Amino acid sequence: MAMEKLIKERLGDLKDSVLLGNRIFRKSETAKDEASFLKTNVMRSVEARLIVDRTDFEVGESFPVTIQIQNVGKAPIYVSKIDGLVPPDFEHSGFPSTCRLVSTFLDLQNKRLEPQASESIDLTLRPTRKGTFVLAPRVIYANNAGIQMTHSPEPVSIVVSETILPDRIKTGFQDLDTLLFGGIPVNSAALLTSVSCDERDLLVKRFLEAGAQEGNTTFCVIVDPEGVRNLAEEFPANFHVLIYSALVDEYFEKRPNISKAAGIENLTEVNIALETVLSNLNKAKEEEGRFCLEILSDILLEHGAAKTRKWLSRLIPELRSKGFTTLAVVNPQMHSPEQLHAILDLFDGEISVYEKGGGDFTKYLRIRKMHRQRYLETELPLKKTRLMTTPLTLSCCRRTFNM
Repeated sequence: MAMEKLIKERLGDLKDSVLLGNRIFRKSETAKDEASFLKTNVMRSVEARLIVDRTDFEVGESFPVTIQIQNVGKAPIYVSKIDGLVPPDFEHSGFPSTCRLVSTFLDLQNKRLEPQASESIDLTLRPTRKGTFVLAPRVIYANNAGIQMTHSPEPVSIVVSETILPDRIKTGFQDLDTLLFGGIPVNSAALLTSVSCDERDLLVKRFLEAGAQEGNTTFCVIVDPEGVRNLAEEFPANFHVLIYSALVDEYFEKRPNISKAAGIENLTEVNIALETVLSNLNKAKEEEGRFCLEILSDILLEHGAAKTRKWLSRLIPELRSKGFTTLAVVNPQMHSPEQLHAILDLFDGEISVYEKGGGDFTKYLRIRKMHRQRYLETELPLKKTRLMTTPLTLSCCRRTFNM
């Protein structure tokens, strides 16, 4: 009785109050019952909406997603996080700087929303496999009384398909093959424009390794043989190297699938060395072959745009006639834009690896062009760890055509 008396003295009559946690809320005179009181005065709801322009996408295709959050109450709220915004098998980018992704939820760091205020969060999602997925985020917030609540906007169902076109030669890197709808078109010539970086070297290695493992006749023209030494030793029957350098150790030089030329100073001698090796290859015309030209920047620096263009205008059709799919490599930072444009239109396509600058040292991958061919225009962050760890995409694992 003493305790009851003390409470009444301190708090008064509690029959028109609601206890939530360690706080007491008094009902207004117009409140008919506890449920309506909670709905209109204490547990004010958040309204959220998920916005996606369309619901059908290709594997690897990036698309924007917006979630709009509005405080429809009369007191401030504090949004702590959004759970389930990035589903499994999706990659993400483009979060606001005020947010960060932690495990499976987006941390909004108790973002304060005033009454009737709203907040829009934009991000970019990219599916990595086909299937049907449901975007069902959950907004977690607290009201002014410190009570934590949740709100789930209407979910959105996403259908992701995968198109793999015929007559493609796989690059060995699944993300790039996805952008190209299965790989580089057979018998075409693609130019890889890339700054000097590990990611570029790994892309080239993937292309060569995929050809060697599939049993394709794979031909690499380089200056430094160290990057292909293991492939040349492991696949002596179908992996061939032409080295334009005198700096080759005797053991490596004596291998039957290794040829050496003095250098690139004389284009006539370059052509003779190429023609000699190509004529000695035991390859039928209809057989798939891969040709990787890693000396293009050296040729362009040594001989200039006019002579290099003339040289390529003869080499590319010859390789095509012999059944080769060509990947040439050039470093755009070593040449003027005029020099690059002088040779670029000789190639059917351009695959670009680049940095955006401004303190962003991430490498990005994008298809700039692929003549008369379908491809995704998505810009992908190119992660070295993914290039090193993802399995090769070989024809033994080919997926069903989706035309």
